[in-house]
Amino acid sequence: MGPSNRFQESVGVASPHRPTVSTRSYDGHERRHAHDHHQIVLPIVGTLDMEVGGACGRVGDGRGVLVADGVPHSFRSGGANRFVVLDVPAAGLVPEAAVRACDAFFAIDGALDGLVRYLAAEAADRPLDPVLAHHSAGLLLRALEARQPPPPVSPVSKDPIDRALALMAERCGEALTVAELAAAAGLAPSRFHERFRARTGSTPARLLADLRLDRAEALLRDGRLPLAEVALAVGFSDQSALTRSLRRRRGTTPGAVRRSR
Repeated sequence: MGPSNRFQESVGVASPHRPTVSTRSYDGHERRHAHDHHQIVLPIVGTLDMEVGGACGRVGDGRGVLVADGVPHSFRSGGANRFVVLDVPAAGLVPEAAVRACDAFFAIDGALDGLVRYLAAEAADRPLDPVLAHHSAGLLLRALEARQPPPPVSPVSKDPIDRALALMAERCGEALTVAELAAAAGLAPSRFHERFRARTGSTPARLLADLRLDRAEALLRDGRLPLAEVALAVGFSDQSALTRSLRRRRGTTPGAVRRSR
């Protein structure tokens, strides 16, 4: 969605490399398009009628919308309006499956409303700086993911180690603990550790480190995120930590991985 205010030239199209956060207003003309990034629209004043991938709804009155990349959508607003808009690259912040699992239209509860008000104030005069935009977008996407109803899981039909492995793959960029993984598996930590090693031939910490590096290499080959943002996306404190881990565990560097794509 493109804005109809003075930010149109600078933020009408998201950077392909990093999130942007700005405030925008829309005119009364109906438009329809799709874009190659995720977009989240949060109301400040007024409403915006939208159709997203066949689902119709209204942004405003305590509701926001998430438009995943590539999904056709139309939108039209009447009267005075203003929204916080986050344009987020399709890779790097959360697993793609998590974004696809979120409903297009979502309720804005008290916690999200506080975040909307903060972003509206910070981006009132100009888009947020890249670092703050990155963290704000990641926080919001995680919040939306956490508010989705959990998928039904049958404890008798799914192996407990499978549940832990699925959690590790989904949240490999976070500081997961053995206690959290054991809880997901429904086992005591000592029993979980024993069964995990028997099943995988590895410790949870070692396998989690490998998953992070696998994802880092995929993002590096994709080429859309700067090295510093790749490091943050997969759970490293900075790019130096990612470089050290790649060199120590895989005998390579981020630059060599990126050149190999």
